[in-house]
Formats: sequence, structure tokens, C-alpha cells
Amino acid sequence: MTGIDATANANRRPPLRRVRLPASRGGVAWLAVLLIVGVLLAVQFGRQIYANWDIGQRAAQLEAEIAAVDLENQRLEEELNYLLSDAFVSAEARRLATVGQPGERVLIIPPGAETPLPADLAAIEAAKPLLQQWVELFFGPSD
Repeated sequence: MTGIDATANANRRPPLRRVRLPASRGGVAWLAVLLIVGVLLAVQFGRQIYANWDIGQRAAQLEAEIAAVDLENQRLEEELNYLLSDAFVSAEARRLATVGQPGERVLIIPPGAETPLPADLAAIEAAKPLLQQWVELFFGPSD
């Protein structure tokens, strides 16, 4: 063997091996059964993957809801602590019963003791609501 023959044999590819399908009815039947079983297994595997993904999505959603509820609980707990504090009780007592701290003077203005507005301030027309101003801008005054 020469060097040329050795390199020629090294570059030569082995012939492709062809897969032969069964020619008998029994072989085709087994092939069909294997194909059906393979498809059923693939479908079941796909369902399991989807179920796992869906459970993960629901778990993430529930974790987000739990975090939101925890924040709300923390806010409500802070509000409860304020409502139970002496500062809130004192402020509410002053607001509802005109009760003051020792040494404070409570001033009560009797009804009718207020002085009326000066004439120039009473003549000033109050501003119209914003919605009415927009309606008048687009459709003109309603007068």
C-alpha cells in the first residue's frame, strides 16, 4: 500500500445505512402501537409541564397578594397604634366635647355674634364650579 492509497481510504466515507421499515403486517402493527404510545406519552408529558408552569404562576401571584396584604396590615397596625395613643384621644376629646388641657381657655362664640361681611366683599360673586366653566366655554353661557 502506498501513501496515496492510505489517504484515499481515510477520506472515504462509510456508506449510509438505511433504516428499513417492517414489511409484514405484524411489524407495521407494532410500529403503529409504538407510534400511538409515543404520542400519548408526549401529550401527557406536555400536560405535566404546563401544569407545573401554571402552578408556578399561581404561586407567584399568591406571593404578590400576600406581600400586598402584609403592607396593608402594617399600615393598619400603625393607624391602630396612633388611634390608641394619648395624642389621638386628647385631640378627639377637644374636637368633640370642647375639652381642653389644664390651663387652657375655651372660647365659644355664640350664634349670631359674627359680624357681616363688608359690602364690597359680599358683592363679589363666588367662582363657578369647574365643570360649569367648561360647559360655558364650549356651549356658551346658559343665561
